[in-house]
Amino acid sequence: MSIAITRSPMATAAPVASVVPVLARQEARRLVRHPFMLFGFALFIATTGGSLIADTSATTAFSLVDSFPSFYPGVFTILAGGLVASRDHRAGSDELVAPLPGRAFERVLALCVASVAPALLTLGLILLLHAAYVLQGVYVETPNVWHLTQGPVTVLGGCLFGIMVGTWAPTRSAVLFALVLMVAANLWVNGDEGPQNLFGLSIGWGEWGSPDGRVWGGLAPGSPMGHVFYLLGLCGMAASAALLRVADRRTPVIVAGFLSVVVAVTGGIGQLP
Repeated sequence: MSIAITRSPMATAAPVASVVPVLARQEARRLVRHPFMLFGFALFIATTGGSLIADTSATTAFSLVDSFPSFYPGVFTILAGGLVASRDHRAGSDELVAPLPGRAFERVLALCVASVAPALLTLGLILLLHAAYVLQGVYVETPNVWHLTQGPVTVLGGCLFGIMVGTWAPTRSAVLFALVLMVAANLWVNGDEGPQNLFGLSIGWGEWGSPDGRVWGGLAPGSPMGHVFYLLGLCGMAASAALLRVADRRTPVIVAGFLSVVVAVTGGIGQLP
């Protein structure tokens, strides 16, 4: 005679959409205060702060407000987003949080919404830096709104990409591998001169007229507005992929993902010179 032991299904909470804003505020604090996130912002502030008291060229100043945020804090947002998204699984507390208000879908959705917080913080720092450069008269050509918003959108995308990886593969090694893969892919796309560079994530729109950046070479060909929409499409794709992992009703998520692909393709074509 044998005794069959069956595992009872994990108890989960009923759908509670109203909990998303509450969770999003909590997750936003966790994201912004994560050690990797703080380190990335510290590097950004230290580097850009030093540029305000140094003899900074117009080309360098332009790159510090458009492409530099994609590296600091952008690269570190991937780590922060992935580790925050996977913390419950890595701590072995899935069964503990399952009965709490809001299902896994609401929790992941709240984390995606919370990714806006570091992006807004990045935008605020960039606007302060930009205002200082304008007062100092550093620019030869002044960055427009699309140049200034490129960095914050890449920070948003870094968070969402990390959340996607942390949702599907909730391990530290997976998040680290995703970071290396993303950086390598971006370097590969930007490896050669040409319009294909615009499909990278970090674009420096100010051309270097001389190796030291003292000579302004004008603006790179292409549409910064189209590039920002291309990045927003990638952000939507990452968020949709993360939500697809935990969605009970997958059709709305798939539709959102398809619309994100359309935005990415349209923006990608529209950015080309």
